[in-house]
Amino acid sequence: MSQFGMQMPGGMQRRGPSLNVYTGLLLGAVVALAAACVTLYVQGAKIGPEGNAMGVHPTEGGAKADKIKFGN
Repeated sequence: MSQFGMQMPGGMQRRGPSLNVYTGLLLGAVVALAAACVTLYVQGAKIGPEGNAMGVHPTEGGAKADKIKFGN
């Protein structure tokens, strides 16, 4: 049958999956989002109370700006 240019059915199934442009873009997006999360956590730890990035600053009274401590 090959002299007529015909191919056997299912011949393309032997080829394994390959990376394409969209897979590369998805991988790049995941890396960028992970880097952004790490950066925000590190910066939040610098201004958080006692170095805790998820901590809440005290809000006793009306003026809370005098109770916030920045830096180490």
